[in-house]
Amino acid sequence: MTRILCLILTLVLAMPVAFAGQPQPAPLTMEELNAWTAQLLEQALTDKLTVAQTAAGFEAQGEGYTLYLSHNDLSADSVLLGALLAGNTEHSPVTGLRETYVGQDVQQVLAAYPNDNPHLAGTEDAAVLYISGSLPTPVATGVVRRAGQTILVVEHELYYLTDSGVDRAGVQYTVDNGGIVAIRYYAAAEAQPLADAEAALKALADLQERNDYFAFDTANPDPLQAEDLVMAGLHFAGLTMDTASAVLGKPTHVETVEDTEGQIITAQWDGVEIAFVKGEQGEYAHRMTLTGVHEGPRGIRIGEAMAVVLSRLPYDGDEVPVVTTALYGDAQQQVPPYGSLFVQGDSAQAYYALDMGDGVTALMTLIFAAGTLAELTIARL
Repeated sequence: MTRILCLILTLVLAMPVAFAGQPQPAPLTMEELNAWTAQLLEQALTDKLTVAQTAAGFEAQGEGYTLYLSHNDLSADSVLLGALLAGNTEHSPVTGLRETYVGQDVQQVLAAYPNDNPHLAGTEDAAVLYISGSLPTPVATGVVRRAGQTILVVEHELYYLTDSGVDRAGVQYTVDNGGIVAIRYYAAAEAQPLADAEAALKALADLQERNDYFAFDTANPDPLQAEDLVMAGLHFAGLTMDTASAVLGKPTHVETVEDTEGQIITAQWDGVEIAFVKGEQGEYAHRMTLTGVHEGPRGIRIGEAMAVVLSRLPYDGDEVPVVTTALYGDAQQQVPPYGSLFVQGDSAQAYYALDMGDGVTALMTLIFAAGTLAELTIARL
């Protein structure tokens, strides 16, 4: 484990800084938020929207956007409690802050704001992009919420002192398969005590120091390495039944058959199946298959879009391939390391082979159905 952590640290330090030599965008400001909400109100007036009272409060619904108001009137002086942009596009009159829009790539949204953490180092659930300022003056923060390598939410928030305490407002981007599907403006319903706000900012500062997890490079990824062959927290090389059970718990099913090489023990856990060979040469994992929620190599997860998965490894060309092709290396002669993609209709298989040493080749197979990953297998050849 120590060797793997050291390798991860080495990879992080070796990765190029995304914004080196480029000026950073400015942090979010209250003036910027106020100007944006004023534009939203102006567009609502131009569109002649009416206000309706719903269970959620007073709403004015336009084409691709909804405004949430404090009262049942709509004017340039209305108090905007929130807004949802869910149908706007690049050319819509209603856009997000800094010309962001629904349908945009999340990387473009990340580039529109400050980012002191281009590798997204943090935890598996979250990473801090920046913290600018300190109370009692306004504080701007940027945070990414994620499930492993999959970004779910990008949030930029302002903390600012008022007579009632510390108020919060900001913009939140909801992400699906690497694209923005909703943009929200929000303002806290009530101010919080200064001590609570300071505690929240302290928690963000602590998260900013975490390096438990990071985003893999998708701009210039390296070929699959032996160190990448980790699934559900288990490293393929040197894996035994005892190690797997210590991490995953008692298997739900175990089947043992005799073979010329010894015993083949197939054990199953929720979403994971591992076949071990146990004989005169000792015990080793022959095959690992992932169908559940656990992470695989390069943070790959079942259910991710094919384009997202393929972007974690090299491929020829400027765009992620969608047709049968060699991805890298001598795929035609099947000389590792190599990657290849085979597409037929709405199904596809990607193969990545590498030399593990001692004459052992490992093959990672990715099976896609309807454009998403359905199964991932690592096997010795």
